[in-house]
Amino acid sequence: MFELQEIPLERSSGPLAKSVWEFIDEGLRRGKSIDCFDYVPSNYDVVYAALSALPRGRFCEWGSGMGIITGLAEMLGFDAHGLELDPGLVTASRRLLADFGLSATVQTGSYFDVHHAADVYFVYCWPGQVSRTEEHFLATAAEGARLLVYFGPDDFRCEIKTSIDSP
Repeated sequence: MFELQEIPLERSSGPLAKSVWEFIDEGLRRGKSIDCFDYVPSNYDVVYAALSALPRGRFCEWGSGMGIITGLAEMLGFDAHGLELDPGLVTASRRLLADFGLSATVQTGSYFDVHHAADVYFVYCWPGQVSRTEEHFLATAAEGARLLVYFGPDDFRCEIKTSIDSP
């Protein structure tokens, strides 16, 4: 039996490199041309700081949008992969990643239907989907995997999958 345990989310300090900001800015610029009603960008410097404090490994972004966070994860040394429902965003994110020399992959599909093994998962999910997302994570992720849940700029949490000790 497993549970989610919230752990402190350390954030590194310091300004982001110019190349990182160029990638973010270009992704945001390109994202404005995609007609996707529910695409909402994250606060990327906050996400970058959180990712930089985590141990490197496999990374999967659930709902990767323009692929910016997937790209940031690769820039930080993760083996990065994104899953995105909207085919237009998938095409645009693949192009963005390639244009910046990144090899992260992005796949069309729902994270509820497509499993991609990772050590760290990132999701910016709709508030009504949080419980379902956490249940899915518990059912599919390996013990010790981390789930970064982004609720907005001031509410960003890290949960780890741990076993429940039986009596």
